[in-house]
Amino acid sequence: MKSLATLIKLQKTRVDEKRQELARQMDILERTERAIAQLAIALVSEQQAASQNEESRATYGAWLRAAILRGKALEKERLANLAAVEAARDKLSEVFSEQKRYEQAESARLEALRKEEAHKETVTLDEVGSTRWGRK
Repeated sequence: MKSLATLIKLQKTRVDEKRQELARQMDILERTERAIAQLAIALVSEQQAASQNEESRATYGAWLRAAILRGKALEKERLANLAAVEAARDKLSEVFSEQKRYEQAESARLEALRKEEAHKETVTLDEVGSTRWGRK
């Protein structure tokens, strides 16, 4: 039986790639959430400005409509990013569990080899002992 070391190394590389992809997706999600938070802060700021300044009240309605549209777009983007993060997590989990299967198979193979060697050594020692006992 051949060693699975090469396959395990390849799988570890795949796991690293999936981790990087997950990190990228999480960064994108974080940026979108930051944009949503900034929009909420801007909304409060504009409301205060409109309540204090007559000129700001005139443009507040148009700004508010644009802000609402932007908020809806950002929320849609956030939901899509959440789905992408979940998909990346699922892929990472799948690739990682595959790596673990290979590692367990390699471990079982090495354990079987160790037991076989131990058995051969026991048989050899038994033969040596039998031979010595027979000579006495």
